Amino acid sequence: MSAGLSPPPGASCPPTRRRPGEVARLSVLRTELRWLMRLRWGAGALFVLGSPLGLLLADAPAPPVWIGVIGLVILAHNGLATIIERWTPELRQRLVALERFAGLQVAADLVCLAGLIAVTGGLLSPVLGFVVFHMVFAALLLARAWAYGAAAAAVGLLACGLLVTGRWPADPPGAMLFVGWAATLVGTVFVSERIASTLHRRERARIRKNRRLRELATMLRTQQGAMVQHEKMAAMGRLAAGVAHEINNPLASMDGALQLMERNPEAPPRPSTVRALRDQVRRIQETVRELTAFAHPDRSLGEPVPLNSVVSGALRMLEFDHRVRRCRVETDLGASSGLGCVAPRSLQQVIMNLVLNALDAVADRLEPVVAVRSSRHEGRCMIEVADNGVGIPAEKLAEIFEPFYTTKPVGSGTGLGLSISQSLIRELGGEIRVSSQPGVGTTFTVVVPAHAGPESGAGADSCGT
Repeated sequence: MSAGLSPPPGASCPPTRRRPGEVARLSVLRTELRWLMRLRWGAGALFVLGSPLGLLLADAPAPPVWIGVIGLVILAHNGLATIIERWTPELRQRLVALERFAGLQVAADLVCLAGLIAVTGGLLSPVLGFVVFHMVFAALLLARAWAYGAAAAAVGLLACGLLVTGRWPADPPGAMLFVGWAATLVGTVFVSERIASTLHRRERARIRKNRRLRELATMLRTQQGAMVQHEKMAAMGRLAAGVAHEINNPLASMDGALQLMERNPEAPPRPSTVRALRDQVRRIQETVRELTAFAHPDRSLGEPVPLNSVVSGALRMLEFDHRVRRCRVETDLGASSGLGCVAPRSLQQVIMNLVLNALDAVADRLEPVVAVRSSRHEGRCMIEVADNGVGIPAEKLAEIFEPFYTTKPVGSGTGLGLSISQSLIRELGGEIRVSSQPGVGTTFTVVVPAHAGPESGAGADSCGT
């Protein structure tokens, strides 16, 4: 069924914004129309192959021929309708055009059925049941007025067929039978139209809800990205003093060298002085480059990256924080860590959040220690950030990843760091584990997928979430 709803290769339909009611009507109409066309193939083939049985349904030798001919006409007009529907993609996107197309098919079917009824027994013909089915399709496919018009047309065509073939009922029981069939057709349209209206309303409501859900999902993704960026900028703000110090030192060295050159303007600058100036410029450029790369939004969802290089980059950024200078930071970056399927800047942000939290936890310790370790185990890369701080009570461990939950004083934290970190790692197909003992310390373990590597036969695109 879906094949008939897809445009042929090379064809394209420009997307347009439609009301939910129109979208629902188009969706239902396309499905029902394709179903009718499939049924028509079977009915046409049945009339062609079963035309010899017409001898049992009529009292003249001619009907079998006419049954086969009408069956061929049904197959022919269904084939033409299929070609038009398949190779005219814009027809499926315009409600009015599709309704008219459906109306033409129903009208053609009624003409064929009227002829079949006339040659297969008139009001006693078994084909009359097909007319009832078509009244159901008319109610589903056409607007209300056109559906009742189809019922009136069916009654008129049936009357004309009976008159032309001389089968018009001459006695009151036959006339009552004709009236009964006419009432049945109108009643079928009435009942089917009411059911179709209910289905269309439900479909419209479903489409409206789905559209609203998509809009809300887009809004949530946008807000989540904004929160991630906000938390990243907050981390950079906490590093601002260290960054200023990191840039100020080379600037002071450069200023001293320039003052010496200014005192002897006629003397050419010594190569050692030029090299020193260039070294300081590169130092500033490297600092700015790291800050710019970290601040830029991360669009990657997972790529093979050396895990230790990401961890080292995060630790280099943290060197700007003044608290690092009074804390012993131990690193154990295992050589077996290899490649991880990560978004580098997102993982850097997570590591920085965890280390900054660890620095806050050890702020009151006489000998503060923060340890950062990396390893690889059973196809997963692991990064541990451990501290010897105050620890977290067991009853609070389930709450620390909740948005806006924080144990820091008012104004010292947003309470979003761990929540955002968990969200970023989950997007990579990983997880964050935590274990803590009050008074002893806390260990956060970041687990992310490991890149399979060439040794397993996997390509560079084997990262997936």
